[in-house]
Amino acid sequence: MPEFSFQNHKVHYVEAGQGEPLVFLHNGGNDHQIWEHQLAHFATTHRVIATDHLGFGASDKPHVELTLPLYGEMVAALVDELALAPVTLIGNCMGSAMAFHYTLHHPDKVKRLVLCNITSEKILLAGPLASIYQQFSASKEGRDAYSTQIEATGLPREETDRQLRSQYGATPPDDPAFSEYIFGLYNLPGQQRSLFNVLSNFDNYRTPDEFILPENFPPTCVIWGQENFILPASAGEEFCARLQPTHKEFLPGCGHLLMREKAAEVNQIIESFLTRPLTQTHKHNLVA
Repeated sequence: MPEFSFQNHKVHYVEAGQGEPLVFLHNGGNDHQIWEHQLAHFATTHRVIATDHLGFGASDKPHVELTLPLYGEMVAALVDELALAPVTLIGNCMGSAMAFHYTLHHPDKVKRLVLCNITSEKILLAGPLASIYQQFSASKEGRDAYSTQIEATGLPREETDRQLRSQYGATPPDDPAFSEYIFGLYNLPGQQRSLFNVLSNFDNYRTPDEFILPENFPPTCVIWGQENFILPASAGEEFCARLQPTHKEFLPGCGHLLMREKAAEVNQIIESFLTRPLTQTHKHNLVA
């Protein structure tokens, strides 16, 4: 995998295709592979790039606090290193939060924004991960001790399958190859430590809760799984009420990994959004 340097750490990414650039940003705990079906589809018409964020996948896993501002700087380093501006950013969960944070600070460098299941402190607190956030943010020593214990024993296949199933809605895709991939990914040294690190730092994920949109904020599409167990759709509706996106879709039967659950439908939604005239801009509501 190619890589770029970010604060003296290696961040890896995959790249394919030619044309207008699309950058895909994965959710916490996973890596670029969640976007497998989107990368294959859009590489025929676009230059597609998907990162393994710092702390995850093939990228370095340093002992630093993995905060949203840090990840915003990582996106900035990627966009500048590969000369991608103006770029379309497409994220899921924390990847969406990263894209949103970066765009608020660099709206002139983003052409379009696609936010799948965006997370924030408020949105996370509405779901089952709230207790983990509260526990680990109260004691980062306890967080690190728990991470060390988990990584010493490893996660059995039954547990990685359970965690993957929790990211799907009513009808999980029949994809044994991806389940096997997740088993290996979740047992990479440092992968679980990085996930718990991120979850303990959600006090700095307030950008999607408290924001003021600049006048040149780009057109934005929000996509949400109607049966998202991790980040409830009701929280997504509240976010859309604040943001007033250009377009929104709530997908019945889908959970947190909607890009794998209904790949063809998600591809069609993104493709339709990408082909809209740019005169159809964001409504530019100011939100406090």
